[in-house]
Amino acid sequence: MPPQKQNNKWRFCVRDANNRTKWLSFNSYDECHTEWQRYINRRKHEAVDAVEIPVIEQEDSIDLLWQQAYTYNRERKKETHAIIVPNRPFAIAFLSDLHIGSSGTDYIALRRDAETIRDTEGMYAVFHGDGIDNWIIPKMQGLQRGQVMPFDDELALFKAWITTISSKLLVVVAGNHDNWTTKLSGFDWLKSITPQHALYDPQQITFDIHFGDNAVRFCVRHKWRGNSILNPTHALERGARDIDADIYVGGHTHIGTLFRSFVVRDRDRIAVLTGTYKVSDAFGREIGVPDSMHRGCGAVVFDTDGSMTWIRNLDEASRYLRFKQQEYSNG
Repeated sequence: MPPQKQNNKWRFCVRDANNRTKWLSFNSYDECHTEWQRYINRRKHEAVDAVEIPVIEQEDSIDLLWQQAYTYNRERKKETHAIIVPNRPFAIAFLSDLHIGSSGTDYIALRRDAETIRDTEGMYAVFHGDGIDNWIIPKMQGLQRGQVMPFDDELALFKAWITTISSKLLVVVAGNHDNWTTKLSGFDWLKSITPQHALYDPQQITFDIHFGDNAVRFCVRHKWRGNSILNPTHALERGARDIDADIYVGGHTHIGTLFRSFVVRDRDRIAVLTGTYKVSDAFGREIGVPDSMHRGCGAVVFDTDGSMTWIRNLDEASRYLRFKQQEYSNG
């Protein structure tokens, strides 16, 4: 039987010389498929000497199932990750909603911002979703056929963009457009191109940045629950009632790049909402969404005393960071 997905594992069924069967499980499709091919080849050429599988008593089998069930609980638990950076001025750039593939995307700004992050010492990056248009779900496939950029080029260009900032990338969270591939195929393409050192989750990541005696907690999602016609960052501020963090980061709305401080439980918090690089959106106009202000990025510059400065333009953030670093070096 070919590999198939069961929860978050890939597995296939093997049969021993006594015609007993057992499922073998693997963490990734590639690993599972490789072992399956080896098993098929063995069965083809050495059917009599097929894999020997010891008989497992029913009680032992149930115990194994309980242990596996406990593992599911541990995997579902959301941990807070710690990232340590040098105790000198640094910046984190937040980027989302690239929508590579669209004729309305500002590709010049998209490439320039990635190169600014790559070339600025002490500037790190967080990407939180919708790198490509990826119109692959059935009701959207007509839009994909109308794209000016072939789908293969869409994927290749986004991978090249990720590679540009790879060494600076701390966190990757998928967006709804990215997750369409996973939902339809079971293959998490965004995870497969995320650098090994970067944190990844298809929905949400909470992490702490430690520098000197300071620690700042971030909670990053692509889309937050809730909305308000009066307050664009309402969904992020609403999330602060249930999630304890200092900075809440989101995108998705294409409204514009915003930075807003607010108070929850007697503490200052910050909402960071990025806009989009898709500056002209025919589909958005069709459904009545106004064009976005700014682009899908912004940065927070941190000083050694824990203070922070929010800047929408990454070129300006780079210049300001270099000024703070020079000030720090001069002591």
